[in-house]
Amino acid sequence: MIEVKKVSKTYGANPALKEVDCSFLPGRVYGLVGPNGCGKTTLMRCICGFTQPDSGYVTVNGCLIGGRSALRRLRRQKARAVYDRTADFSPATGVIIEEPGFLDHLSGMNNLKLLMAVSGRREEERAARAMRAVGLDPDEKKPVGKYSLGMRQRLGFAQAVMESPDVLLLDEPFNAMDTHSMEEVHGLIAQLRDEGKTILIASHSAEDIRRACDTVLHMEGGVIVRRTEA
Repeated sequence: MIEVKKVSKTYGANPALKEVDCSFLPGRVYGLVGPNGCGKTTLMRCICGFTQPDSGYVTVNGCLIGGRSALRRLRRQKARAVYDRTADFSPATGVIIEEPGFLDHLSGMNNLKLLMAVSGRREEERAARAMRAVGLDPDEKKPVGKYSLGMRQRLGFAQAVMESPDVLLLDEPFNAMDTHSMEEVHGLIAQLRDEGKTILIASHSAEDIRRACDTVLHMEGGVIVRRTEA
């Protein structure tokens, strides 16, 4: 479960989020929609810990996101939060926010194996299953530098789900995918929802949001202005 409490973030003189309050439950897919600059990506970055809010706080499955920075912010603001531990980054969370960064000279599978090794895991079959789930061949030797944009996006999705995270944060996950790939990813999202994952998707595609999401949050000017149910 994700709890976002009174989260605000300003870049220079430009407010990106203004006291955003919302929660996201397990076993549901949530969509974030709105014009460029409305705060969708900033909200996701605050949830996963890539960006620290100026005020307010985020918890993911009881973990206060931001570690010591979040604790100092709470003390400074004399705010109270309910949590049982802290971490710099959201635990058990798969993320697609920026364009996935891979080593171009390695194959897709070798990229995922390297990322698993960095996290201290050696479960290669998980990486292979994730690649197959998005329509990629884990035995393909082609280097990622020769992948199409759609293939790189699918590999990014495989990276996000390969360690079976409890939470998925997906910013424009369908970019550059062909119709067949999109069908496979939509099916995987539905499967992960049925497994009880908490999934948050930001997309400019009204059709993708309509198909994938149970609840849609409409954002404008750094605030959630409307919530609709599928």
